[in-house]
Amino acid sequence: MPVLSERLLAPVDIVVDTREASKNPDIVEMLMRSGLRVARVALNAGDYYLLAPEGKRPILVERKTVNDFLNSIRDNRVWEQARLLKEAAEEDGARPLIILEGWLGVAEKKRKWRMSAVLRILDELILDWGIPVLPSPNKQGTAAWLAAKAKSLGRVEEKKVVRLRVEKKPMTVKERILYVAESIIGPRLARKLLEHFKTLRAVANASIAELMRVEGIGEKRAREIYAIFNTPWEPEEKGER
Repeated sequence: MPVLSERLLAPVDIVVDTREASKNPDIVEMLMRSGLRVARVALNAGDYYLLAPEGKRPILVERKTVNDFLNSIRDNRVWEQARLLKEAAEEDGARPLIILEGWLGVAEKKRKWRMSAVLRILDELILDWGIPVLPSPNKQGTAAWLAAKAKSLGRVEEKKVVRLRVEKKPMTVKERILYVAESIIGPRLARKLLEHFKTLRAVANASIAELMRVEGIGEKRAREIYAIFNTPWEPEEKGER
């Protein structure tokens, strides 16, 4: 699946996803005021696509506010979003990047989360998935970085306007199994978990003690995995976030 849903008709510096542009027109305005040539196009992944000339790699950027990021962790969507960003970037020869906008301390102050747990997600994204995470204080900081980086990639007239026409292959059963395991424990330990238990059913039926026999899984992580498979699900009450 290529990043761009359609072919660009003229050179541009940066492509903004149409949904992102409609939600944050002020960022688009700031980019245009900085002298960049901006196009609004439906992107199959990411929010901003910084084009580059021959010899340089474009950059596919996913912009996340801290609250968006924390919600994706809570809902276990963070790994699927990371996979889509990385796959789309690789298919177009681009570099993936996540901009994390805002103060991460709200995880502890307002949500009462342990910061170590949030940092573990970040380190897996950076070290295991190979997706850099760039902090930004606010929208203005994000727009300023996007503008500076787009300009550093060269003159607009030199930038490519074509897109790769790569069709996304459907996931195999084994890939889906690995994806489910990664959503539970992250990419670093998912393969070890599957190598030990062989099937997701066996993982779901495992006791805490049995889970702890997997290399790299301590009691805390084992209890978290056990809770995922054994805690009754209840819908959130209205107004709960």
